[in-house]
This record gives sequence, C-alpha cells and structure tokens, in this order.
Amino acid sequence: MEIEQTSEEQIYNWIKICLLQPSERLSELFYYDKRDNQFFSILVSDYFHFDEDYSVPENASSSYPENILKLLADRMKRIENDDKSIIPLSRTNREENTNDDYLDQKIERFLNLNSINIKTVTIWDVDSIGSLTIDLTTINEIESETTQKIEKKNWWKFWK
Repeated sequence: MEIEQTSEEQIYNWIKICLLQPSERLSELFYYDKRDNQFFSILVSDYFHFDEDYSVPENASSSYPENILKLLADRMKRIENDDKSIIPLSRTNREENTNDDYLDQKIERFLNLNSINIKTVTIWDVDSIGSLTIDLTTINEIESETTQKIEKKNWWKFWK
C-alpha cells in the first residue's frame, strides 16, 4: 500500500535528499529561486545544451522543449551572474550529523532564514530527460565561417 505524501512532505524530502548528496559528487546542483518561489536542480550535463551565450548551437538539437531550455538558460545566466535571488543548497559534509532530527533542524533553519513558505513553494520537476544531438557534419562549415570572420578583422582588433 502506497502512502501519498502532502506537498510539504515532498518538499521536505526533496531538500533532505539535496542535503544528503555527497559534497564531492557534483553531477547535480540544487537551488532555491526566490523570484519564482521554486526549488530546482540543474544537471551538470544540462550545461552542454548551450553555447557561451546560452543558446543551443546551430549544429545541435535538444530534446528539451523550448520553454524548458529558456528557463534553464535564464537560471544558468542568473547563477553565473551571482543573482542574489538564486540560493544554493549546501550539501552535508562527511563530518556533519545526518540523523533525521539534525536534518529537520537544518531544513527549518534554511526555510526560515530565506523566508520560504513551505505551503506555497514548488519544486521544478522536468518531465523529460534532456539529450543533445550534435550534427558533426557541419563542423567544417562552422569552422570555415569562424575563420572567415577572424580573417576579416584587422590584426590589432583580434581581441574583439
């Protein structure tokens, strides 16, 4: 018999799982977004969906829907720019106590310090697994275009 959890219990469990992730394993990063009142995580592999401007490269296609890509790019940019409305969740280190009482206190402290209402906050849950397909047959064309752009610049403007 499966017992259904309340949304508050789901959020507590999600935060607890975040805190219990080993600090040396950084395949997934966990955050709270004050602007959207939402907990979310970003997989390190999600960064491969974007170029340096947070656009999907021309020779690539992502399995994520456009709205997910936009939100991911927005949050990644905000994290990169140290946006104060994005708060990272710190993981429990090996020396820390991980019993339920201690973790519950740590969760309560985090919620209180950041004025998070457990009744209204949500968890961003992406339904699909993101994959990226890169068309390697166009690499030469892209390199050629880049080379042409560089060759058109005067030598003293190479840094622009």
